[in-house]
Amino acid sequence: MKVPYAALYTLHLIARLGTLRQVSEQLHLTESAISHQIKRLESQLGFTLVYKAGRNVRLTPEARTLIEQLSPSFDHIDQVVKRPLQQSRSLTIFCLPSLLEPWLLPRLIPFQQTNPDINLAIRYFSSSPEYLDESSVRIGAFTLNQTIPNPVHKIFSGETLPVCSPIYLSQHNSLDKPEEFLQADLLHDQDSTSWQQWFADQNLTLTPHAQTLYEDFHLLKMATLAAQGIALCPAELIRNELEAGSLVALSQRKGNIGRYYGIEQNRYAQREVNALVEHLLFDKKTNSPSLYQ
Repeated sequence: MKVPYAALYTLHLIARLGTLRQVSEQLHLTESAISHQIKRLESQLGFTLVYKAGRNVRLTPEARTLIEQLSPSFDHIDQVVKRPLQQSRSLTIFCLPSLLEPWLLPRLIPFQQTNPDINLAIRYFSSSPEYLDESSVRIGAFTLNQTIPNPVHKIFSGETLPVCSPIYLSQHNSLDKPEEFLQADLLHDQDSTSWQQWFADQNLTLTPHAQTLYEDFHLLKMATLAAQGIALCPAELIRNELEAGSLVALSQRKGNIGRYYGIEQNRYAQREVNALVEHLLFDKKTNSPSLYQ
């Protein structure tokens, strides 16, 4: 069978864009022509590829399995073709806010000094697209059992410790044992899952009660410093506060086991991305790999 590259690329675009109208605009074909392409492909492959869902088009499980194997190659081809047309060298960094000030920004200064012709766009990690293109990196939290389609370089551990401020500790003397934490003010980053798992690891159960949720780690840390309660914080991100005594570790029993912070990049990343990642993983001050590794 002759490989139907054009029809497979059309299927790839349907998976990316979700509507025949958008696909037709990108390929400069009518929606009818696209439908005929897909029907011929279904006939060749012997199974259904798409179905309608309102105004959108969805892939069948068989088609999604197929496209998961093909899309990275098509995306790579798109990037290679577009690259000579780009007028400037631009990289996009999608980063968690909690890593921006203490880790990323100090490392970007020397990179920009040695690469003045590279434009950088720094965006929130939450705004990153499903497909990470060859001119972008994602810097965020990952878990050991997480399936990630791209290479990820570990920066440092994301495992947490229960901490509070000295002021809060002075107001709550009985915080020596894990079971005593159940009666304390527990602060949560987005949801209570981390605390529930932490107590489960101690053979304890966290019963439902009124709680305060913070949207991200930065807000959680500010609340903890302000003596609002106890929080599970990544030890590496509060190292300065622990050394200064503005936060106190109540236990060395860790939470979020297996979590780590890392840099994700496309396996076909541009050489500028590779240079950026290599720079970020290398601590210029000590002429050695990152101290957080």
